[in-house]
Amino acid sequence: MKNRIKFNLQYPSKKDSLIMAILRCGGNTIKRSLNISIPTAIWNKRSYRCEIPQGEKVRVAREYNRINKRLDEIEKRWSEFVSKNNVEIYDIKTIESIFDNHLSTATKSVIEEDRKINRTPLQFIQEYIDGMTSIVNRGRCISTRTQGHHIVVLKRLKSFMNDMRLPDSFEVFDDSFERRFNSWANKKGYAYNTVVATFSILKVWLNHAKKEKLEVGEAYHSLPSKGSDSDNIALTSEEVEAIYNLDIPKLIEEHKIDAKSSIESTRDLFIIGCWTGLRRADLNRINEAVFDFESNTLTIQTQKTDSRVTIPLHPFVKQLYKKYNGNFPRLIDKGKANAQLRELGRLAGVDSLTLRSTVKGGKTVTERLMKYQRIGFHTARRSFATNLYMMGAPAISIMQMTGHTTEANFLKYIKVSKEEHAAMMQKYFSKVAV
Repeated sequence: MKNRIKFNLQYPSKKDSLIMAILRCGGNTIKRSLNISIPTAIWNKRSYRCEIPQGEKVRVAREYNRINKRLDEIEKRWSEFVSKNNVEIYDIKTIESIFDNHLSTATKSVIEEDRKINRTPLQFIQEYIDGMTSIVNRGRCISTRTQGHHIVVLKRLKSFMNDMRLPDSFEVFDDSFERRFNSWANKKGYAYNTVVATFSILKVWLNHAKKEKLEVGEAYHSLPSKGSDSDNIALTSEEVEAIYNLDIPKLIEEHKIDAKSSIESTRDLFIIGCWTGLRRADLNRINEAVFDFESNTLTIQTQKTDSRVTIPLHPFVKQLYKKYNGNFPRLIDKGKANAQLRELGRLAGVDSLTLRSTVKGGKTVTERLMKYQRIGFHTARRSFATNLYMMGAPAISIMQMTGHTTEANFLKYIKVSKEEHAAMMQKYFSKVAV
């Protein structure tokens, strides 16, 4: 065919030879070496491509396939150019320049595609995480908070692969991966829910890797992604009030609290969380909320679910708004803030004995802990939902404020004992008794 590229060997009679790209155009012949050397025995003189011998090693076969892909791309790009342009009008120097440019761009394209296809798991995951905040999911970009979760899981995966001396290969995620990871996680003391959370994010990564045509197996689909219900606590309204009523300046004078500590602002934002149900990330954005004192409500667009919630203002929240003149402080580091909350709980006398059960290594492990030892910022959200539920507020109304979309997920937040349920029902029976 006129103006068509052909490929041939420079020295077909030798054991090895360079591949040449040959273009005949306007009575001229242009030859260019592709700087690719192959055994002449594998060259197919009819297809002008490498013919991979049966039983060839996988690594070598892949290399020959890459060469064929490069030749296909060069031929495809030149054919597209010829179909759109009349090459007869160009002089030989221009044709040579255009031809050289096509060889270069086609080669770069194949090398880049090959690089993507042959990325290792850790390379792919790191690239995915780096670009997460530009990914649009359900109409909005993935948050830096979600990106942070992925970073933590990647560190965990790296530790596992390093400790187990595993190669950076997708073959790691085979039928034995779950067993090996569970065994490693148990030795490290990870709870079952942490393991399941790891698997859940890993499945997201591998699904995206498969979409990008990386060689991912199918075994990862069977990894569990649903954990056991968390055995967490909620504070009673009396306990929340006890923490709110702590005299921080006096405790500083008595040297029970460091004068330089940010514990007071931590306490105040926690109290707001206990009476709004806002997550820690939204408490850090509380200054973006609209406080309407005529309707006595707070409205905010939540970060995690991107839903708008409107919450009635509890007297404590109104008092704290006045305290800070509507300009609330930001929270400190999560770990330090939670440590401060546990200290506040201890000082406030939130010291009833509790049992905490977690699943580790397939076994339920139960610990005896003082209630204040279990307080964290998410305790505020659970306390909000539980206390309103105990007051008789309808579940659907509380869900409108917490942003829960299913009652099943909402009920996981309700921390009411069997005895408390019985007492609530007794009050109900008393109302309907004849």
